[in-house]
Amino acid sequence: MNFPMKVPAIKVSQPLGDFYVVSLKAKLLLQTCYTIKAEILDDESESVSYLGKVVNSLVGNQRERAPKRLEEIRRYTETVDASFPNSIILGANYAEDGSLITNDERWDIEKVNDQFYYLVIPSQKKLASIIDGQHRVFGFEKSSAKDTELLCSVYIDLPLAYHARIFTNININQKRVDKNLAYNLFQFDMEQGEPNSWSPETLAVYFTRVLANDKDSPLKGKIKLGTLNNTSETSISMASFIDGILSLITSNPKNDREILHTKKINDGRDRSMLREVKSRSPLRGLYLEEKDKTLYDLVLEYFSAIESSLWKFDVFKKTLGVHASFDFLKIICEQNDYEKLTKEFFDSLFEKMDGIDFNNQFYGVQTKLRVRLKNTMLIAAGIKSMDELPIKPSDKKVYNEIVFS
Repeated sequence: MNFPMKVPAIKVSQPLGDFYVVSLKAKLLLQTCYTIKAEILDDESESVSYLGKVVNSLVGNQRERAPKRLEEIRRYTETVDASFPNSIILGANYAEDGSLITNDERWDIEKVNDQFYYLVIPSQKKLASIIDGQHRVFGFEKSSAKDTELLCSVYIDLPLAYHARIFTNININQKRVDKNLAYNLFQFDMEQGEPNSWSPETLAVYFTRVLANDKDSPLKGKIKLGTLNNTSETSISMASFIDGILSLITSNPKNDREILHTKKINDGRDRSMLREVKSRSPLRGLYLEEKDKTLYDLVLEYFSAIESSLWKFDVFKKTLGVHASFDFLKIICEQNDYEKLTKEFFDSLFEKMDGIDFNNQFYGVQTKLRVRLKNTMLIAAGIKSMDELPIKPSDKKVYNEIVFS
């Protein structure tokens, strides 16, 4: 890269101060930016005293970089539809030791008119602190896509104390996206490509949407889809159902999706790209071989059998009950060929649970509900003995009374 560098900029004025919006390549940010890890100083002369108590001062504002997160971002940067629309926030003109840069190496703003400016970067010296977005930037460190342009908001000479305040406001005030809504957005993948290009997540979303709406499905009207125009008779979340289906066909849905997205749909994206990916999921082969109808029918028949046997207990019509049901199904799939898994087979398993009272207060502890339901189903169906399950000795007596009395 040639320095000094001039980059077109737009000025944004807000109560805290002005900043400039620019587009900078990832490789430039890696050259010129740094982060200061948040840490407490050992030097007692650097401290804050109040009410007769002293706390040592804090420097920096960044958490430690997470290698796993960096690798996830690195893989994503190399996909054909990588997108980073959120702004990287930089504080320019402070050295890594916290001193203000006042010489001619400092980043500066050159005004063209009231609407247009240039950001001037004199050299590749690291004179900009990353206030927010360090994992996005350093995720490019080992990437082959370092020429990717990233949206940046650059503060000039903003005091370091405000760097920490901006970081805190962004990260404390963030609200996680509802998982049901996030899964619904995979519908856009359905509309763009043929089913053989669908990731496990997209296929699981499709199955769940069909099960929630099809007139022949036992789940019609019983799954909360997380959309404004959806009503549900039960509290089964769409996400719990999707997660259950995913457990049958993938060990790492995010990794599968990113591998598929290294190719555009028109360039031959299809499930064969995942054949070398190791997975412990019992029905992975059905997904890879595009036997989607077989997979869908298996899930449909399983929940049809549950509807006619266990849904007289409300606990199975709730999210944790669905999780436990899929945990049970996964173990059944691990031990049997899928051709054997018909409604009649499932009915025969659930008949063995006829005398069990799932309203027992033993299932009233929410934190243990999922595993207790799964264990009871496995023991009653004769699939596992209590000795094969990680059950506390104090609970074995209760399982015995519930299952065998």
